[in-house]
Amino acid sequence: MTTRTKKRAVKVAGRYRDPVPPEPDAPVDEPVEEPVEPLPRKRRARLVFPAVAIVLAALAVWFTVEARDTNAVLAHNTALSDVSGTADAGKQISAALGTLFSYRYDDPARNDRAAKDLLTGPALTQYSRLFGQVRQLAAEQKLVVTSTAVASGVKLLDGDRAALLVFLDQTGTRGDGQRSTGAAQLSVTAERTGGKWRITGMSAA
Repeated sequence: MTTRTKKRAVKVAGRYRDPVPPEPDAPVDEPVEEPVEPLPRKRRARLVFPAVAIVLAALAVWFTVEARDTNAVLAHNTALSDVSGTADAGKQISAALGTLFSYRYDDPARNDRAAKDLLTGPALTQYSRLFGQVRQLAAEQKLVVTSTAVASGVKLLDGDRAALLVFLDQTGTRGDGQRSTGAAQLSVTAERTGGKWRITGMSAA
C-alpha cells in the first residue's frame, strides 16, 4: 500500500524556505560594481601630448650648474653701463635658447649639434642625457616643437660672464595636427669665448 505524502511549505524565521522570486523592479541588496573601462586611445593621446611640451620647458629645472649665486660669481656688474655688450649677450643667448628648446622628431641630430655649439661644461652633458627622454616621446607622437625667446633681460654682466632672465614661448605640433602651447621662464648664466656666448647653466626662474 502506497501512502501519498502532501508537500508543505515550511516557514523558517518568519519566511518560507522557497520564497517567491523578487519582482524585476525590486531593489537589489548588494551593489553591483561596474568595470572601469580604460581611457579611449584618442583621449589618452590628448593627455600625453601637452605633457611633452611641458617636459621641454621643465628640463631647465635640472640645469643648475653655476646658476646658484650669480651675484657672488659676477662681482662687477656693467649691465647698465655697457649698452652694446648687454645687447649682444641678450641677443646671442636668447637665440641659443630658442634653438636648444626647439625639436623635430625626424632630426634629433640637430639638437646634438646645437648643444655642442651652444653649451659648455657640465651643462652639455646634462642636456644630452635629459633629452634622451624627450626623443622617445617625440618619435612616438611625431612631435615638432618650436621655441622662441619673447623677452630677455641681462641681470649681470662682468666682462666675459653674464646672467640673464629669458622668457620662452613654445608651440608643439603632433603628427595628427594637434597643437599645444607652453611657456618657460629661465635664469641663465653664460660665458663668452672668442666673441661667442655659450650657456654654462640654466634653472627655472
